[in-house]
Amino acid sequence: MSLPPSGQPVQTVGLFEYYEANGQRFKRKRGTEEWVTVLAESLETESPPQQQPLLLWLALEHQAPGEPNHWFLFVGRENEAGMVYREAGDARCVTYEPLTEPVHRPWISPTLLTMYELATLTDQMAVVQEVTEREPPPRAETRRDVKENCQGWCVRVLANLVERGLEAARSMVEPV
Repeated sequence: MSLPPSGQPVQTVGLFEYYEANGQRFKRKRGTEEWVTVLAESLETESPPQQQPLLLWLALEHQAPGEPNHWFLFVGRENEAGMVYREAGDARCVTYEPLTEPVHRPWISPTLLTMYELATLTDQMAVVQEVTEREPPPRAETRRDVKENCQGWCVRVLANLVERGLEAARSMVEPV
């Protein structure tokens, strides 16, 4: 289905848009065309809502003009608070600085460019935390020696997570 019926209200929640029609709920990422069915059964039932899955996101934030985007990882449920795993500092002296408190709605930050849903987590939250804590931040003696920044760190973390069985980015693969 490409568009909601005429006059059908569309609700925006974080990075997604939703609408309901004919007893079904549809969802799409903002800025995309394709709507997918979220809930195929009747919305009239009184059954308790299912808990949203725990998701791993890659977030891109705008930095100063001329600087590359800042990347960080976010783990949380859609439309709920979650944990941010990130590095901070300039390219010569980067430190691992995860936020110790859950972040509510990181998608409303004025510097956020986009977030990519990479994987659905089951019991891997501890693995994400362990891998991010153990992955060394990039270091360089001088600005000229800088070869990597937070983006490289995120790529290395994701590669380690894949080695440990996480199906990162599987949901992003498009049909051939």
